[in-house]
Amino acid sequence: MLHLLYVLEEIRRSAGAVQLPPGSPTEVPPWAMPDAAKEPRKPRLFRLTLNPHEPQEPETGSSSPPTDDEERAEVKYTPLGDADIRLLHLLPGRDTEPLRCELIQAPLASTEGKYDALSYCWGSLTAAATLYCNGALVSITTNLAEALRAFRLPEEPRTLWVDALCINQKDSREKSHQIPLMNRIYRGASSVQIWLGNDTPSQPLTQALNILRNVHRLCARWGWDLNFAYIMLQRELWKESGLPDIADDAWRSIKYLVEMPWFSRTWVIQEVILSRDAYLHSNNTSLRWLEFCTAYLSLSPEFVVMRPDMLPTLPAYARVMELMLSYHKAGAASTDLNLLAFFENHRLAQATDPRDKIYGFLGIHEELAGALPQGIIPDYESSIQEVYAATATRIIQRTNSLEVLGSAGLRKPGEGVADLPSWVPDWSISDIASTLNYKTVDGTYLYNFNATGTTSLHSCPAVFEGDQLHLSGFCFDKVIEVGDANDLPLRKGTATVSILQVVPQTAALFLSWFRASGCLQRDKKYPGGRDMVGAFVQTIFLGHVPPVLWTEETATNMSSLLFSLSYNLKQRRSKDSSQPTSARIVNLLLGVLLRHVRPGAFSLLARALKRLEDRRPVSPIMRAEYADMSNRQQEREVGAYHALYVRLRSLSRRLFVTKGGYMGLGPREMQPGDEVFLVRGSRTPLVFRAKPGSVQRELVGDCYVCGIMQGEAFDDEKCAMFEVI
Repeated sequence: MLHLLYVLEEIRRSAGAVQLPPGSPTEVPPWAMPDAAKEPRKPRLFRLTLNPHEPQEPETGSSSPPTDDEERAEVKYTPLGDADIRLLHLLPGRDTEPLRCELIQAPLASTEGKYDALSYCWGSLTAAATLYCNGALVSITTNLAEALRAFRLPEEPRTLWVDALCINQKDSREKSHQIPLMNRIYRGASSVQIWLGNDTPSQPLTQALNILRNVHRLCARWGWDLNFAYIMLQRELWKESGLPDIADDAWRSIKYLVEMPWFSRTWVIQEVILSRDAYLHSNNTSLRWLEFCTAYLSLSPEFVVMRPDMLPTLPAYARVMELMLSYHKAGAASTDLNLLAFFENHRLAQATDPRDKIYGFLGIHEELAGALPQGIIPDYESSIQEVYAATATRIIQRTNSLEVLGSAGLRKPGEGVADLPSWVPDWSISDIASTLNYKTVDGTYLYNFNATGTTSLHSCPAVFEGDQLHLSGFCFDKVIEVGDANDLPLRKGTATVSILQVVPQTAALFLSWFRASGCLQRDKKYPGGRDMVGAFVQTIFLGHVPPVLWTEETATNMSSLLFSLSYNLKQRRSKDSSQPTSARIVNLLLGVLLRHVRPGAFSLLARALKRLEDRRPVSPIMRAEYADMSNRQQEREVGAYHALYVRLRSLSRRLFVTKGGYMGLGPREMQPGDEVFLVRGSRTPLVFRAKPGSVQRELVGDCYVCGIMQGEAFDDEKCAMFEVI
C-alpha cells in the first residue's frame, strides 16, 4: 500500500502528468527565508474534538419513479457501423424543466474534440427519473438525471457522450462492440466531465472543492512544500489563503469527497488517464483534475496530524493515491506501460462484473501502447474463472516471468472466486496488501529483489496442463514458526483505522514477531554469523528503507534502541510533566508488557512514538502550540514514520522462522509446515503447501527471507520440476 510521501516523491522526481503550473512557484516561501525563524510568533490557541459529531443523513422517503400519465417508450436505436458511435445532444433548458435530448450517429473518426465525455457513478440501477430521448420518455437513474441537469446549458444544446444512453444497454452484441471503443471515445473527447453528485448535509462536496482550489493556489505561489503550521501562525497569511480555520469542520469535507463512489469504480481509471483534460463537478462548482491532484498531495503529514478526521477510510485513501500515481505515470510512459501493474495497483477498485477488473484496463494499454496487450481480448461469454486463468497464463507466456504469482495464493475459505487455481490471482478480491513485486505502471520496481539470480524463464519455461502449472525450483527451507498477522485495527463495521487501538495493537504485533524471531535467545546468531538484531530490523523493513524518509544508518540506529532497557525504564519513571500525554500512555503500556517479556523488547516503538510526539502535535485534543519549523527536512529523515512504514509495507503478512534459522515476512495464510521455494523466473521466494497424500502443491504466496533476496542461496543444480494446482 502506498502512502502520501511515497506518491508525492514519485510524482516530484519523474516526468508525467501531475505537475505544478508552468512558472510555479512564483514566490519564495516566507518560511524558507533566513529570518523566518526570528519573526515574532503570534500564538493561536484552539481546540479540536477527538470525535467530532458526524453530519446526519437527511431523512428521505422511498425513492420511486415519478408518476406520469404519458406512456413510456423504448428508444429506437438504429444499428451502428463498425467505426460508428452515438453522441447525445442535450437540448437547452432551465431549472426543473424536463430533460430532453437527441441521439446522433456519426463515425468516431469525425467526432474528435466535438463532445465532452461524462464520467459518473451509475448508482442505484433502479430508474427514478425520466428524460425525453428522440421523443420517447425514457427512465434513467437519479444520478444521471442530476448530472445532465448540471451540465445542461440554458440557451444552446450541449454535445455529450454518455454510456448509459449512447450504447444500447439491452443489446449485448452492441455492448461487446462498443466497450472496446471506449478508450478512443474518452481520448477523443474535448474534456471529461466528472460528476460526483450534489451536496447533501452529510457530504458537502462543494466545500471540499473550494478548499482544494485554494490549496492549489498556494502551491502555485510557493511550491509543493506548504508549511501549513507556519502559514497558520501568521494570521494575515492564513486569512489571505482563503482557507477555513484549522478548527473548522469544513476540513472534514475532503474526507467525504475522496470517499465518493466515483473514486471506487474500475472504469474511471481509464476515463481519467485517457482524458485530454478532466474536471470534478458538484452542484455548480468544478475543480480541474490536475488541481485536485496537486492540492491533495500538498496536504502534508504535519497538516493531516492536525486534522486526522479529514483522512478517508483506508481503501478510499489507497484508491485515490494509486489513481493519482497511475495518472501521472501513464501520462509519460507511452509504450512502457505495464499491464500487470495496473491489475495489481488497482485491486481495490470496484466493478459490478469481476471480469471488468481485467477488461477495464485493456483500453488504456491499447490506446497508449498501440495494441491490445498480451493477446487478451474481451469476452463476456467466458466465465470469471476462465478469464482470470487465461489472463495469468498469457502474462506468464508473453513476459517469460513469474511476477504474476506474487499477486496469487491461497485465500480464506469461501473468499473470492470459487474453483480458481492457487497460482491464478483472484482480481475480484479487494486486497489492500501489496505484492513484493510491486511496481508503478511504467514498470518501476519498489523493491530490487532477485532471489534466483535471474527473472527470465527462457532456460526452463513454465508448462501448463489444464489448471496445473509446472515450475522448476527447489525447497530452500521449511517454516516452523509464524507470528501474528499484520492487520490494521479497524473500527467495528467500518474501513476506518482506529487511532486509539493502533498503539496497543502495534505493540502486540511487535511482541508476536519478536517472540517468533528468536531474538530473545541470548548470544544467538543469524545464519551467516550476522547479528540477530540487524536481521530482525532488515526483515521488518523488507530490506528496504526509502531514502525519502531515512538513510539506512538512521533506520538502523533507531532500531537498535529496541534493546535499550535503560531508556525504557527511564521514560516510564519520568515525572516530567512536559512529556506528551500519549507518550506517557505508551510508556505505561510498555511497562505492563515488560512484566511479561524480556526487558527492552518494545523500546523501538516507544522511541519512535516519543520522537513523533516531540516533533508533531499528534493528539488532536491537546492545545496546539507550534515551535520553530526550520528543522522540517530533519523531521522527515528522523524516522517519525517508522512504525507506520513497517505496518503499511507489511500489511497482511506474518513474520516467520524456518528450520534453518532464517526469518522473513510471508503471506497471511501461511502456517508451520509450509515450504519456502526458490523458483526459476521468480524475483522472490515463494511459499508452497504440499497437498496431503500427493506430490502436488498449492501456492500460498510470495515472501521475503532475510539474507537470500539477491540470489545468495539459489543453486540451479538443485532445481527440478514440480506441480502447482
